Amino acid sequence: MQSRLRYWKYPLIIVLLLLIVAVFTLVYALSETAEAPYERGDKPDAIVIETPNPEEPEPEEPSEEPGSGEEPDETEEPDILLEFNPNIDGFITIQMEEEDIRRGPLLLVNHNHEFKIPDDLDLVIITEAQTIPFRVQQSTSQLAYSIMQPLDEMMEAFLSATNNRAVTIRSAFRTYDNQQRILNTYISRMGRREALRWAAIPGHSEHHTGLAFDFGILSGGTVNAFTGAGNTSWFRRNSYRYGFILRYMQNKTHITETNYEPWHFRYVSLPHSAVMQENDWCLEEYIDLIREYTLEEPFEFEFEETLYEIYFIQGTEVRLPLNSEYEISGNNIDGFIITTNRVDTEFEDPTEIEI
Repeated sequence: MQSRLRYWKYPLIIVLLLLIVAVFTLVYALSETAEAPYERGDKPDAIVIETPNPEEPEPEEPSEEPGSGEEPDETEEPDILLEFNPNIDGFITIQMEEEDIRRGPLLLVNHNHEFKIPDDLDLVIITEAQTIPFRVQQSTSQLAYSIMQPLDEMMEAFLSATNNRAVTIRSAFRTYDNQQRILNTYISRMGRREALRWAAIPGHSEHHTGLAFDFGILSGGTVNAFTGAGNTSWFRRNSYRYGFILRYMQNKTHITETNYEPWHFRYVSLPHSAVMQENDWCLEEYIDLIREYTLEEPFEFEFEETLYEIYFIQGTEVRLPLNSEYEISGNNIDGFIITTNRVDTEFEDPTEIEI
């Protein structure tokens, strides 16, 4: 009896094992179906997306034709061309502001042309900005930042050539109130009519620009008049090399309406100072002359192996040639004087320039 029961156990175990295998098989089949619901031979969505639709055209490359309305590839168009709106004829146009007419080294300030001091006039204290130890009478005297480097270079050259350390800057930038006090002093001494030949009405003095200064001679603790005699005549002969001019010349008083002032120097920048020196022109003559020259027919002047082209544009829309270095200066009247120095390269069509 015990042996029969022992043998019946084996078929029962086999049946149980078969049931367990069947259950695992069913569970596995159900999980496969959940993950892959499509029939064998069907294509999943991912594969269909990767295959392009033959009925749709291939996407076109962005058009390089200007004005096509499509976004150009930003890496293929130079920033300078986008900024300055180049024309196919080789020029760019810059829109200046009205107040820019009162900015630049070629401002004409005299009895007939008033200068309004801008709020952003970039002044520096001379004794703090200078790199050459030349004398300045007042420690608080100021000049435009833009002229400090050429002034340092000029004073260094003068000291090296003459070893004269008595020359001092006695007057530089002036406010309207400063100018009025000076004018009042002259009026009390010589009367208004003669005083106006030595001192300008406030608003009409070059000292308001920060581009002009007066020299003096320090002697025995006193600052005396600068006459331009002796070795100080060096400035009259050489200041143009650094962008400065003797503003009120002895033979031009009928034009400047100001008496001869050998001590008063004015920054106008190169090459303009060299043009005036070579032709014996005062600033009034030069400003009038340049008005006759245009972008198409500029005034040409060669200085130190560089050919400059100078022309005038009335109004605030300024045109400049491509492939050139340029300086823009207002004239304090009605427009801008442009000075260009052509780069030695042939003009390229801006649509073909590659970066």
